Amino acid sequence: MKNLPLILVLSIVNSVHAETRPLPPIINNSTYASGASYSSRATSNQPMLEMLARVESLQTELQQLRGLVEQQNYEMTTLKQRQQNIYADIDARLQRVETERGIAATVNTNAVISSQENLAIPAAQRNAAAEAAKPKPVVKSKETEKADFDKAFASVKNSHYQQAIKLLNDFLQDYPSGEYSDNATFWLASVYSVVKDNAAAKKNFETVFTQFPESDKASLSMLKLADIYLAENNTAKAKQLYAQIITHYANSTSAHMAEKKLQSMGQ
Repeated sequence: MKNLPLILVLSIVNSVHAETRPLPPIINNSTYASGASYSSRATSNQPMLEMLARVESLQTELQQLRGLVEQQNYEMTTLKQRQQNIYADIDARLQRVETERGIAATVNTNAVISSQENLAIPAAQRNAAAEAAKPKPVVKSKETEKADFDKAFASVKNSHYQQAIKLLNDFLQDYPSGEYSDNATFWLASVYSVVKDNAAAKKNFETVFTQFPESDKASLSMLKLADIYLAENNTAKAKQLYAQIITHYANSTSAHMAEKKLQSMGQ
């Protein structure tokens, strides 16, 4: 019984020590290896994200540049086609003017010759006698020659091409060196070209400037012959003839057209 107070005191002291015992420390997961790894991984991904954003920006710029290139190509193609159309229109107009001039010159020449023949009958008689002395299969007068040419040329103007071919061939057979032989040969070649007989057209165009080099149809015949070769993709022959026109018929309409043809061919 004497030890009872001592036991109670010891029990109280133990209880106080038990109540004031410190709690275990709070664990901070961010300080462990897993937390450190997550933070490190987030930091290392930042350059990759920036690179992807830059790639997307470059792709967008590339698409915009491609769009500009396609638009410029379209505009260049449109301008080139417009230039070709303008050149074709000018070419057609020049050829039409040249043809009309040729017809007018032929008509005027016919009128002058007819007037001269009516005013100089003795000279015409002497020429007829000289023509009769030459060996010809058929002897015809100047009046008949003019009438035959006018008849054949009327078929050309009226687009009676088959009839024109026959009449012009007959005319050249009767008058191989006549006053209108160069014109007849030129129009015969032109009609052959219209009906797509290129072989006959080339032969007759060449005859004009080889047999009648001083004819007003010589340069135009050479130009049309060159155009046929160009259409047949014989560019070497076409270039040769265009250059020959510029050399032998300088300052003529045909020469100017030949220069434009060579320019369009890259010469």
